[in-house]
Amino acid sequence: MRFAETIGIAAFAVAGSVASAQSTMARQAGDPITTGGNGTIYVGTYARNILVLDEATMQVRDTIKSNVGIPELSLSFDRKHLYLSDPGNEKIEIVDLATKKSSGVFTLSTDSSKVRMWGFSLDPKERFAVLLVKTYTKKKDRYEVGPPTLLRYDLAKHEVSDTIPWPKGEEREFAQVIFSPSGDLMYFFTSDDVLIYDATTLKQVDRWEISRTLFEEGLGRIAFGFPYDVYEEPGFYTGLFRTTDPVNHRTQMGVARMDLANRQLDFYALGPSQGVSFRLTPDRKRAYGIHSEVGNYQFWTFDLEGRRVVGKTEFPGRPRMGLIVSSNGSQLYITTAGATIDRYATVDFRHLGQINLGADMTNVILVPRSPTQK
Repeated sequence: MRFAETIGIAAFAVAGSVASAQSTMARQAGDPITTGGNGTIYVGTYARNILVLDEATMQVRDTIKSNVGIPELSLSFDRKHLYLSDPGNEKIEIVDLATKKSSGVFTLSTDSSKVRMWGFSLDPKERFAVLLVKTYTKKKDRYEVGPPTLLRYDLAKHEVSDTIPWPKGEEREFAQVIFSPSGDLMYFFTSDDVLIYDATTLKQVDRWEISRTLFEEGLGRIAFGFPYDVYEEPGFYTGLFRTTDPVNHRTQMGVARMDLANRQLDFYALGPSQGVSFRLTPDRKRAYGIHSEVGNYQFWTFDLEGRRVVGKTEFPGRPRMGLIVSSNGSQLYITTAGATIDRYATVDFRHLGQINLGADMTNVILVPRSPTQK
């Protein structure tokens, strides 16, 4: 999968550290919604740093310097580390969130060759990462591009430990690789089925014939991206899927929920395919999305228990937008692109205010507060 979360990224930013964010609060008198929660928001910026915001106040409390330049952020399984990727996909930096210190940068590039990491799948225990790489070697009159290769990179030894054979021997430009929550299994998603590998031996140990389920339902090939969502249960993936009717060739859209451990796929159609995003709420009973079309920006509300879309609300959006659901589920944050975060109430989609960060964003990660944290 792609490195960043959204685990894939505005104008040039104002350089330097930003001491605090300025908030224009547009609440009505007596508005009971004062905060979206008590999590922590990490914002990668074009100013080559990461802003750390308190969700409760939406104020910047700290700044973390990026050693890889303009950073794209990804979060570890235990939410203790950020992984930063540079714009050229040659370097990865690991930052400890407790200390806000970097534990170093690694790269596979050399003086004569650039090695770009087009895919990055992290072991939940952070023992290693599976990298999809291509090598670009400069010759006198050209660049020689190597084949796409899967590597296992040992994060403790900082070295490549294995080259992973392509499933079925089929070389590809894109690799969909995800791990079981315990990290003992790796799932390779092919065009038809799921091949299950032992994460230690890198040998195939099983196969999930997911295509049989789909064809029994009369569906064509399903397109589902296994999105990362901070509110999802470990081992589950919920998101939008799209499929084309093999008889009438109509593209439909729906919601799918995959249970890796039990090899179950629950899905239902919503209607004709449309361009809309999808973000879970903390209780996973609803999801919100953005339909982005110039002159027609909409919030979509998905009722996951009722298996339907229950609302589409127009709002003054912008051409490029990211969506985050607040950690208490009461607000929606509109992020990238640009330097501002807009807040909307989920109860009526009223605009609650705008935070100006003073630097354009790459991507944004919200980490909810753990129940054990004080």
